[in-house]
Amino acid sequence: MTAVAFEFAAGVAPARPIVAQGSPRVLWIDADPAANESGVDMLRRHGFEVEWAVSAAEAQPALDAASADLVILETALPDADGLALCRRLSEADGAPVLVVAKAADTLDRVAGLEFGADDVLAKTTHPLELLARVRALLRRAARHARRTAEAALETWRFDAELGYVTSPSGRTVRLSPADAALLRALAARPGEVLHRDALVRLLHGDGAAAGGRSIDARIARLRRTLAACDGAGDMIKTLRGGGYLFQAQVTARSGLAA
Repeated sequence: MTAVAFEFAAGVAPARPIVAQGSPRVLWIDADPAANESGVDMLRRHGFEVEWAVSAAEAQPALDAASADLVILETALPDADGLALCRRLSEADGAPVLVVAKAADTLDRVAGLEFGADDVLAKTTHPLELLARVRALLRRAARHARRTAEAALETWRFDAELGYVTSPSGRTVRLSPADAALLRALAARPGEVLHRDALVRLLHGDGAAAGGRSIDARIARLRRTLAACDGAGDMIKTLRGGGYLFQAQVTARSGLAA
């Protein structure tokens, strides 16, 4: 029989990368474009796409679309409290926010950072420093995105022929043949609601005499065994009405040793 290995990812990848491929996109929100021409020019000359908005309302479509890799935000806006907007963007856990203020003295910097800004600069900052700060924020965001994705997509490996399950940390448990067959049936149908009788048929055939309630005990035993493998049993969900669901992203690979 061809060996089959399954990989289970208990998490999900982020909906969009923090820093997209191609030219980085900056959304600059400031009511005074003329005061920032040198900074905008510096960013564009170094490959950045800069979209300008003179108010919170004008910026809203771009914010809703999450199209920017970084937001530069003036705290004094004609139609909104810039610090309140900064806090809202920070709580949304999207693109990093660089706050610019007319003075950016100690109180301005503290206020910006307390309201969730990733960095605070004075509007008089030299364009080269602005460029360096923007690049640093994007590098930090990219590292955070990679760590988040790696943590979310840590995988367990299951050798369905030998019955071994190995966790992301390397912890391994061996399942009995019956438990391995049950896990294989679940893993072959990720995200699908499987009622007791359906599981009995999958495991024993259409004419199986085993009662559906026996599956409950087998699921409980499988969960206990997998609990020792960095909590892998948590991927098996119990549903109302006597059903089970294997909640994971699953990849099946023929001929691959787990």
